[in-house]
Amino acid sequence: MRPILLAAISLVAFIAISSLSGAGGFDAGVLQFKILSPDGKATIGYTRFTVLRKDSTEEVTGETRYVDGERDSEDELLTVPAPAYTPRLETYEHSFFNADGSVSMVDTLDAKSGVASCASYTSGKMKLRKSQFEVPVDSFAGASGLMMMVGSLRHGNHEIRFHAFACAPGPEIFSVRASLPVQAERWPFYSGDLFRIDMRPDLGALNLLIAPFLPTMEAWFSPGDNWNYVGGEFDRYFRGPHVLTVRVPPAD
Repeated sequence: MRPILLAAISLVAFIAISSLSGAGGFDAGVLQFKILSPDGKATIGYTRFTVLRKDSTEEVTGETRYVDGERDSEDELLTVPAPAYTPRLETYEHSFFNADGSVSMVDTLDAKSGVASCASYTSGKMKLRKSQFEVPVDSFAGASGLMMMVGSLRHGNHEIRFHAFACAPGPEIFSVRASLPVQAERWPFYSGDLFRIDMRPDLGALNLLIAPFLPTMEAWFSPGDNWNYVGGEFDRYFRGPHVLTVRVPPAD
């Protein structure tokens, strides 16, 4: 049974950016999220994402800092070619740092070459897992996974399907399927009527067998705010701590 990701659509690995333009790309600007403990009672960090657009490319950079001194750094490059303006992931790199500033993990993907790597560091020694595979054109990672979901919701899609890259613990590309619920709900961490979407890798016939053992991952979207992503719960990385992320409204 191969290990399953949670964080693939991980935000900070999964924490991410959700504002998309009508054309399907990110809106340029800055988004901020606060990171809460699993019970939601304590703020344990903050994430700041910046989106820069130039011609047909968009760069998404994210910095996450935790109160214990640990931090994450994410960088993604996407192309948004005309006339479809459908975003495509080009490169992805996500680095995790210990409180003393040393690197603990680095996840990378080059979609064009198909080369992916997952490096972890223990006591100064690196363990590298590397693969090369065909990367489907609808593949995303980290923030761009949420980007794809927001874009689908804005276009009225109730069934969302795409592929997600993650280190679990080695390089993997998973098929992801999610459905929009019939009714909106209330979430104690963000105001308004929201829709919660639960996400898991789609393993086909193995779903019934493996589903009870998979970690849960949920994302909340606001239809009253152009379907923007407003928060969710996820594992920080594969078999890592479970955290909660909540968007900080612009006025805060």
